[in-house]
Amino acid sequence: MLISFSVSNYRSFGEEVTLNLVASNKLSDHRNHCVPIGETGQSVLRTAVLYGANAAGKSNLVRAMAFAQSLVVENRRSGPTVERFQFAPQFEKLPSTFEFRFLAGSRVFTYGFDLQKSRIENEWLTVLKGADERVLFERDPAGETTVGSVERLFPDGQSLTKLLKNQSETPLRGNQLFLNRLSELPASAQGETLNAVVQWLTSSLVILPADYRAPDLLDRLQSDAAFRDFSAAFLRQVGTGIDELQVDESEIDAPSNLTGIWQSMGMARGLRSDMSDDVDVRLSPDDPARVLLRTLSTYHTVNGAKYPLRFRNESDGTRQLLHLLPVLADPATVFVVDELDRSLHPLMCQEFIRLFSESCPGARRQLIVTTHEAHLLDQDLLRRDEYWFVEKDAAHQSRLTSLADFNIRKDLQIEKGYLQGRFGAIPIIGSLEPLRRLLECHDIREAEHAAQASST
Repeated sequence: MLISFSVSNYRSFGEEVTLNLVASNKLSDHRNHCVPIGETGQSVLRTAVLYGANAAGKSNLVRAMAFAQSLVVENRRSGPTVERFQFAPQFEKLPSTFEFRFLAGSRVFTYGFDLQKSRIENEWLTVLKGADERVLFERDPAGETTVGSVERLFPDGQSLTKLLKNQSETPLRGNQLFLNRLSELPASAQGETLNAVVQWLTSSLVILPADYRAPDLLDRLQSDAAFRDFSAAFLRQVGTGIDELQVDESEIDAPSNLTGIWQSMGMARGLRSDMSDDVDVRLSPDDPARVLLRTLSTYHTVNGAKYPLRFRNESDGTRQLLHLLPVLADPATVFVVDELDRSLHPLMCQEFIRLFSESCPGARRQLIVTTHEAHLLDQDLLRRDEYWFVEKDAAHQSRLTSLADFNIRKDLQIEKGYLQGRFGAIPIIGSLEPLRRLLECHDIREAEHAAQASST
């Protein structure tokens, strides 16, 4: 689980900001929204909802997580060039910093790095032992990696220390993270402890941009009957009119040279169409010479009769919902969703959050979303420390503030308070009167031109 994420000198973030998901010990409501963190005596929240005006920096926080994760996952030969904060000259010479603190297995780890343009300046991985942070490895600006004494910290401590020391002896490219190199090792070579760290950063953390479409949706609906049944039941219960989901597969003709090209490129799992999210083409896993076309259809029951409909013909909101359903179905995953409310009705967003928060108490899964949907601001839905506001200050730097930092009553209608500007993070809209006058003049000029044209 994500405990906190910090970032500085990235896009709209200048000085360091931290999204802290540790539950406040001053709040006692919705205790089932909290999961204990090992032996720390603290708990981590399962949900966080971020608000802010347009261009406040909500999506930049999501981008910061995605950017940091991509450097762990991808072994880039060139770049990456970081997008620094642009509105103060001192940030030109400062590195951009990214740091995750997370719970993997029974341990609390902290992993982060400093990036100066396209060069890794520092990198660190630590583990919490009692009240102390113990270093697994540290990398300095000279590119030297120092391995800590962790032999007695883990059951595989001796083999982990040996692995880290062996890997640190080979020089790294300036733009490659040490953890990226370690992630490329087989899981068996990584060992239990390191693999838990790698898996959390590369697989358990799932970041969904606003235009997200699940690339393996057809695979999962076809092969996972439980997920298919859950998805159909959810869509039926929320009033989409869908009773059933079905993936149909048929063989199509394709030039033999095309299948050969696909095989040589390792594309046996198929190609996803850019035209629609309900069709893909792939090579048969049983016979690579056969090309299979898969299509996703929904079934609606009207007056006792079933009618099929291509999934592409469903509403944008219905399609968005289906792509988001893994958030509800997958355990032990941290989902970060940008613009949850895109194409979704306010009540749909509310029930989606409620179902996630109230189901599977104690499960180590999280949902972090950005939204403009004020209807979600409800103390009967979430705790105050699960709400965050993103706002730019006078220096154009994005800042994060938790609703728990405000002294408010338990019965306060926080949706109303937010829209009235009590917590900030709303648009500051100036007078639009000059624009109205310009538009009126524009209309008059257009009318005058039209009149002149008709009279000639």
